[in-house]
Amino acid sequence: MKIRFNFICMLVSALMLSFASCKKDQTLVVATPSTPVSLTASQSTIVLSEDNAADKAVDLSWNKADFGYAAAISYLLQVSYKDSAFSRFSSLGMGQATSTSFTVADLNTLLLGAKYQPNEASEVKIRVLAQVADSLYAYSDPLTITVTPYVAKRVIPYPFLYVPGDYQGWAPDADIIAKLYSIKDDGKYEGYLNLTKADNPFKFTVDPNWDGVQYAAGATEGTIATSGDNLDIAGAGYYLIQADTKALTWSATLENWGIVGDAAGGWGDNDDIMFDFDPENQVLTKTVQLNAGLLKLRANHKWDLNIGTGDVYGADNYTIAEAGTYVITLDLRVPKEPVVTMTLQ
Repeated sequence: MKIRFNFICMLVSALMLSFASCKKDQTLVVATPSTPVSLTASQSTIVLSEDNAADKAVDLSWNKADFGYAAAISYLLQVSYKDSAFSRFSSLGMGQATSTSFTVADLNTLLLGAKYQPNEASEVKIRVLAQVADSLYAYSDPLTITVTPYVAKRVIPYPFLYVPGDYQGWAPDADIIAKLYSIKDDGKYEGYLNLTKADNPFKFTVDPNWDGVQYAAGATEGTIATSGDNLDIAGAGYYLIQADTKALTWSATLENWGIVGDAAGGWGDNDDIMFDFDPENQVLTKTVQLNAGLLKLRANHKWDLNIGTGDVYGADNYTIAEAGTYVITLDLRVPKEPVVTMTLQ
């Protein structure tokens, strides 16, 4: 492998005695180094998993560049954006080190930022830039490794109630189950429940089993008790559930969410592109073709409840700068703390 060196040399003479000042134009000089830079990786195929996020994913190393004279050489590690061949890249300063390593979590974050798709094996191009100040530099040949990133699951730190019911097989310990969270740990819980049937019985439980405290229908509508018949919601839809285990009350509000705006289907009352529900992750998601323009997320085809810039209720419109196919995810598991992601495919 041969590395080409490029540098710009500018020589300016001083005005001294009878000598006139002179200036040499910038000149691009190409040299062949005696020791090319070679980048190697400890693995060529890597499948990243959140289960071992703290583990080491890969070691990268390279030899010291030789510019033909004693010089303080610094290195940058560059990771090409997906399908860009280094027209866009992330650059990480390495100082004078000739090796580095990435944990699973760090490499995953880097690749998602460089537009690599989660759960999809991609060829990732990496190179090293060796440089002396701002005038002399050299690249290694690109190294290609195959990596499969993942989407990190959101960690919600609040106490919660389980919501077992007919919609998920009455299993409090199941992986697929809705939860209600209490931000202030004050007995007031809320979350969303996606229902698909005309009749939808359920209960609340403190533990992922039927042995601990559970909440059922109270003596009057809108109340709960620690024993009794099932709670029930008539009709399919996406419901905001609120429960107060101190006041022993509960409520359900239908809130079907969609995408609206000139970047999507338009701003009309019936232009909303409605979300689908992802039961495994308990979030709303939609793969949609967007134009460059503006959009918002709103409930029930109305403006009473909407989310905009900064994932804030009632905020300004989101701006879509580039047209294309997007995966939009709306995470309302903690209703007062919505999280929106829009990923260009």
